[in-house]
Amino acid sequence: LSTKASAPYLNHENSLGKVTGVEFCPYEDVLGIGHSNGFSSILVPGAGEPNYDSFVANPFQTRKERREKEVHSLLEKLQPDTIVLDPTSIGQLRQEPADIVAERRVKQREAAQAQKDKQRRKNEAKMKMKGKNKPTKRHRKKQLNIIRDRKQDVASAVASKRDLVQQKLDEDNVPSALHRFFKK
Repeated sequence: LSTKASAPYLNHENSLGKVTGVEFCPYEDVLGIGHSNGFSSILVPGAGEPNYDSFVANPFQTRKERREKEVHSLLEKLQPDTIVLDPTSIGQLRQEPADIVAERRVKQREAAQAQKDKQRRKNEAKMKMKGKNKPTKRHRKKQLNIIRDRKQDVASAVASKRDLVQQKLDEDNVPSALHRFFKK
């Protein structure tokens, strides 16, 4: 547009009210007009860009295509050496020794117990709220906490008892000549 236009490109009479906003739809010949009585749209031939650059923006791309494009752009930034996987390490698991796993579980239990104790002390020191700190509710909460604390101990005791019973059953199934090899 090196020269000034002598006449307007398009005239549109609007009897619907005062125009408040005007905006083109991207890559289309549609002009949206917001006015005091609502919204109207008109066609403006030649206003849309007929050949959009597909490398810059694709107005018709789906969410999946957008994600794929983002992944491709990130992979292009990486060196090819960093993308290659070691085929021998795929599918292998590094298992930790049982004693380390058991030690970690004990630490987690101790931390959880410390957290529970801290929360209980905090709750005991809490100010009374209307209807929330009735004696029956307090008693019920204490009973639930006792049950939760003892639940793990009871579960481990039941498991050890089950193992002893299984061991006794194993001894009984063995011929009597071999009983001398078992501990009494």
